[in-house]
Amino acid sequence: MKKKILIIITIIIAIIIIGIGYFIVQDFKQEEKLKNELEETSNIVNVENNNNNTVNKSFGSYEVPENWVESKEHSTNSKFFYVLEGQEQEAQPNNISINSGTNKYAETEHEKFKTAILNQLSMQIAGKEDIEIKANGSDTNNGYIVYTFIIKETTDNITTTQYYIVGDYKYILIHETVFGESEETDDVAKSIVDSFKWKD
Repeated sequence: MKKKILIIITIIIAIIIIGIGYFIVQDFKQEEKLKNELEETSNIVNVENNNNNTVNKSFGSYEVPENWVESKEHSTNSKFFYVLEGQEQEAQPNNISINSGTNKYAETEHEKFKTAILNQLSMQIAGKEDIEIKANGSDTNNGYIVYTFIIKETTDNITTTQYYIVGDYKYILIHETVFGESEETDDVAKSIVDSFKWKD
């Protein structure tokens, strides 16, 4: 009788130990799974953060995608051109240029600045029927006022978009030129506009 009781107790203890072991293994597997998922998420975030290069110039900083490069051939000490990597030697690559300038308007007079630019553009295209101009204003992601002027040459299918980020008696011009259509160039230009920060 005692022998049977001992066998039953031994079996019960063995079942309990196996059960505990099973749950420990399951917990360990779950922890490993969560750890791997966190590492994967972290890697994705790191890749996303590394998709852009921060460029520092005397007037400020901005981010440019890694697959876009500065065209040293066309850039000067005050104006910097960017093209899609591999298109540096093309005759007419889609491109984005960036330069700074000064004006006679305080930041609070930004509407006067917009009117002055619009008048200047209107004079430049006077008498040309194949050119359309659209203008709008908004804020960048960093809270700066930006005026956008889109000039479309319908005959040659060339679109130039001028983004003027307005400061106090100064501005940044991000000038996008697209031959035909290019959503990528549009997105890169907007990304540069939104990431721009004036130098303190």
